[in-house]
Amino acid sequence: MPRYAKEDVELLKRHVSNLDKQVYVVHSVPPEVVSTLFAYVSRSPASFRDNLLKLIKSGKIKRLQKKDYFSEAERIASKFHEKWVVGFGHFSIAEHAVLNIAIEDVSILLSKIIEDNRLASYTEKSTRYQIFDRNRYYKPKRIMESGFASDYVELMNKLFDFYTDNFQQALAYMKEKYPREEGVKESYYEMKMKSKACDVMRYALPAATLTNIGATFNARSLVHAIKKLLSNPLEEAKYIGTLLKEEASKFLPTIIKAAEKSEYIEKANFELAKLASEMFAKQSLHSMQEKAVKLVDYDKDAEDKLIAAMLYKHLHMPFEKVFEKVKNLSLEEKEKVFSKFFEGLSNKDAPLRELEHSYYTFEITVDFGAYRDLQRHRMCTQTTQLLSTKHGYAMPEEMKEIGIASEFSELMKEAKELYEKLVEKMPYEAQYCVPLAYKKRTLFSMNARELYHIIRLRSGKAGHKSYRKIAQLMYLELKEKQPMLAKFFSVSMD
Repeated sequence: MPRYAKEDVELLKRHVSNLDKQVYVVHSVPPEVVSTLFAYVSRSPASFRDNLLKLIKSGKIKRLQKKDYFSEAERIASKFHEKWVVGFGHFSIAEHAVLNIAIEDVSILLSKIIEDNRLASYTEKSTRYQIFDRNRYYKPKRIMESGFASDYVELMNKLFDFYTDNFQQALAYMKEKYPREEGVKESYYEMKMKSKACDVMRYALPAATLTNIGATFNARSLVHAIKKLLSNPLEEAKYIGTLLKEEASKFLPTIIKAAEKSEYIEKANFELAKLASEMFAKQSLHSMQEKAVKLVDYDKDAEDKLIAAMLYKHLHMPFEKVFEKVKNLSLEEKEKVFSKFFEGLSNKDAPLRELEHSYYTFEITVDFGAYRDLQRHRMCTQTTQLLSTKHGYAMPEEMKEIGIASEFSELMKEAKELYEKLVEKMPYEAQYCVPLAYKKRTLFSMNARELYHIIRLRSGKAGHKSYRKIAQLMYLELKEKQPMLAKFFSVSMD
């Protein structure tokens, strides 16, 4: 352990988790100072502790006043980021500055746009465990200033009235269908029955429903997320992007300068939408998909490539030689490799990374409520179409059993009629009036490791019926094309 002066020891104790080990947490330090501190490791032979002391003491402090002894360090960090991040675009440095951000009262529609950033962590208000309040929905300015304002408000109120007025009936039905078993705690039972009722009633919630998100971004991913929001055609997206930039600038005053509207993102999306409309003008742009899940593209040699990768790790041969050998193995020999790879894999383990050397692209058409859950798999590359009423809607069987199916269907019809009135002039804003029951079409591309994770997690008995079915269908598509690999996947087909 380096010898530190007494005052330095007291100072470091405030910001590192220990003074004598080779691993320690740096905490209670401004994000941009952390980012600069971690960037120094590239060229400085000194320890993080020594460089932190250097940054703090750069102001030649005499008394350790916590409120101001970072001022000079922050000035140095700001100058550093101005040159390297903003000036030269070295954004990898910015990844060490992290912010935890609360985002409240945004539409469910916008929540999916915010969460369409892979390198961040999110926790969102659950439609399974919380009851959403009437009048808590977003009112887009373009709609409210149009001749459809009253129609929009009327539809929102009807959807929420259906949701709230029938909730207790749905809850009573669940309790009758699933009586509490002996030994089950009442509090646990009540929670489970509430979640079952929520799972049914959530289909009526509109995409305009307000939700809350807790998000953790590093500065690099936050800059990118804000750029995308500011370049989005939705006014709500631009507004939240502006707020995010304002609040982040209080902690990342220099790095966040790079978060500006992207002319490229805005123009590319506009021109491609225009081109797609022109090129397919004589064809139906919203043809119904027969299958909920379709494997539209995949690595035909995936099984052999994965086996080769699993063996390659333990050899000193070029891949093409290993691959050539694997292709000539017997089926029994190939299965033996897979067997050793998957042997002992529990639900608490992730498969080894060699399973990533492959790709699969699925086209999935599923109700928007279930899409919200599937979108969380951000290891996937996702290309999603706008939310619409063009692909029909899903209705849980329980609605028929409760006796509210007819009323629900009438509401879905009204939502479709309003959507069709709005979509011609306001294709983006029209999405707000679409209930979660309506289906959305999306491309999901992933490697075999992520496919294994999705199938194992989302087919589980505790999941919502809607996405359980999707995971099961994904498994069946894989089994049809690559039965040897599918044999080793963990899936619940109940």
